[in-house]
Amino acid sequence: MIETITLGLVVASVAILVVASLLALHRLATGPTGLDRGVASDVILAVLIAGICTHAIVTRTSAGLIIILVLSLVGFTSAVGLARLITGASARERRFLEAEARAAHEARQRVERERQEREAAQERADQAGEGETS
Repeated sequence: MIETITLGLVVASVAILVVASLLALHRLATGPTGLDRGVASDVILAVLIAGICTHAIVTRTSAGLIIILVLSLVGFTSAVGLARLITGASARERRFLEAEARAAHEARQRVERERQEREAAQERADQAGEGETS
């Protein structure tokens, strides 16, 4: 009974993995941007890892664990490399952009403080004007 349930689950997981890999291969081939192709390659790598895990479950061995570990590391480093490539900014450019964003934030805060001070001064002037007319 347990073997038939396990076999059914394995067959279902293999079918899902095949569909996922076909969709990812389609995206890899037709993806309009490099980012689409990068994500598709990550999905294919994840499907490959899941396939090795499924094989390990069926054969009841742990021989694929090292391969899974290496593929996981490759997938992680490729995702980080793709993210660095997409940002396209060097460390110097990032520091410049961060300083520019910080200066813009400080300018917005200064403008907001000045507006609040003007409003407070206007309220004081209005209250002073009300006190004179009473």
